[in-house]
Amino acid sequence: MPSNYPPLTAAFLRHQTELRQFLVRRVNCSDTAADLLHDTFLHIADYPDQRQIANSRAFLYRVAGNLALDYLRGQSRRQTWDGGELDDEWPCPSPPPEHCVQGWQQWQAVEIWLRGLPPTHRQTLYLHRLHGRTHRQIAAELQVSERHVEYLLSRTGKWLAETGLGDG
Repeated sequence: MPSNYPPLTAAFLRHQTELRQFLVRRVNCSDTAADLLHDTFLHIADYPDQRQIANSRAFLYRVAGNLALDYLRGQSRRQTWDGGELDDEWPCPSPPPEHCVQGWQQWQAVEIWLRGLPPTHRQTLYLHRLHGRTHRQIAAELQVSERHVEYLLSRTGKWLAETGLGDG
């Protein structure tokens, strides 16, 4: 090897095979390792004050390792992000603000309607819809007939239909 190479370039040429193996182990891809090896050379080729570097092999490994780490971090960000370029057309998973306000207003109307129900109707509705109880279970708990539970739920459903809150 001619002696007119700068010190880091000469060290790179001496250690490029082991540097490539090091990079392959780091990134698990020989093509990417070759690209990173090339980038390593580009970083050291015009490095100023090359004669002041005491351990050129260690310096080469540090540069190559840092480039591999940068590459792996970029891969991690891309996998986490998992999308194309962001722009104004990118769909937002959250509902638009006006839908949030509309939903809140509907919930307020339902709360007011529920508070206006007679206590027995409200309790029957809660037991059936929120707790998933059958007509028989509700009848046993309230000590009324199953037929009366059916009547209470039917009447409550009619009242709900009259308000228009049940339309969806």
